[in-house]
Amino acid sequence: MKLYIGGAYQGQAELAALENPGGEIYPDFHETIREAVLTQGQEPREFARRFCDRHPQAVVVANEVGAGVVPVEASERAFREAAGRALCIVAQEAEQVVRCVCGIGVRIK
Repeated sequence: MKLYIGGAYQGQAELAALENPGGEIYPDFHETIREAVLTQGQEPREFARRFCDRHPQAVVVANEVGAGVVPVEASERAFREAAGRALCIVAQEAEQVVRCVCGIGVRIK
């Protein structure tokens, strides 16, 4: 498994596709977490563990959602917390983690 992470519109999706042609790419994974946790009521870490078990060759692409101004809405704060918890599990399980800024990937694991 590989994880590509970065701020919104920083090029992580494009970099993941370029470096993993034909790979099993999961774009906007932060939104997948939102759906699973906030809509379906799944526990974020358990969701991430199940995903990792089922998709060991996945290329996961996600936005960093924890930086910036703290949202006023409780549901948005809950989303940020859930995404952070789930992505920690994905990062632990990943063989490679790349942080992308301005289209440039820096391998951090």
